Amino acid sequence: MATTTDGPGSDEAGAVDLTTRVRRRILPALHRIKEPLGGYAICRQHPAEYVGTVKRGLEAVRSTLETLAFESEPIASLKVHDDGRLSAGSWVRRKSPLATWQLHVTLFRTGEGAVEVFAHREYSWLRHPYKHYTQEGWDIAGGVERMRSLLSAHGVPFWIEERVRS
Repeated sequence: MATTTDGPGSDEAGAVDLTTRVRRRILPALHRIKEPLGGYAICRQHPAEYVGTVKRGLEAVRSTLETLAFESEPIASLKVHDDGRLSAGSWVRRKSPLATWQLHVTLFRTGEGAVEVFAHREYSWLRHPYKHYTQEGWDIAGGVERMRSLLSAHGVPFWIEERVRS
């Protein structure tokens, strides 16, 4: 799988956080080791997980996620957008550290100073690592609906672009 930058301005200081920069360096090498064994560390971002686009910069979206009780998730696989952009952050929200389920959110910077948000609901890797890794119980529709609800309930404006689903 080819890896590219996350779009215009990706080399700007502060464009992505340190965790994301480290993940972008380490996960492609890890993927090359895991892939022949049937594993992965990089995967395509599924278009059906699209929540919406927030007209705020990446730092403002990160701050919003923290306000909504999300935590940065360094363990998640590196997501690649259909257009080749790399994810600019992975975040999770759990009821508690040992919760069965988590809401997983992935961010992608746009060239217009906005952030595309993608989400799904899944087993927490902390409580159910194998189910998490094999994507058992993955709930795209529930994750998208929950994230849209959270953004709306907290007054975070977003718009939903029409997309071709694949």
